[in-house]
Amino acid sequence: MEMIKNKGFTLIELLVVIAIVGLLASIVLFSLESIRAKSRDTRRVTDIKAIQEGLSFYYNENYLYPDSGGVVIEINGTSDAMSTGILGAEAMQGVPLDPLNGDRDGVTYKYYYQSLDSQKDYEVTFYLETNSIPSKSQGVNVVNP
Repeated sequence: MEMIKNKGFTLIELLVVIAIVGLLASIVLFSLESIRAKSRDTRRVTDIKAIQEGLSFYYNENYLYPDSGGVVIEINGTSDAMSTGILGAEAMQGVPLDPLNGDRDGVTYKYYYQSLDSQKDYEVTFYLETNSIPSKSQGVNVVNP
């Protein structure tokens, strides 16, 4: 009598391999989202520094900061009081916007500006997704001159 050998994988072996591949794929996707959030936070901090440099240039030319009328305004990069002032003074070629620039998971990711103390001071407010930036915390952050 001859023995017939089956060549191939059993159903159990295939299911185990599929489960392992699925687990590895989910770990990689989670890691990628974390990396993307950290990258967006790094860009936010760089954007805020650029805005501060533009505001410093504007202040050096005008001896005051752009007027927000004492209220917090959303920076839209073109027609808000701060952007108009900086672009008009040619302090920057373009005012940066938040990488997400919208709502996500119940949080509004945008940059906000407010001139204070008769335009001799200002606040720029922004939101970070992670704690990956030294000296900055996750959540709302505010910078001044």
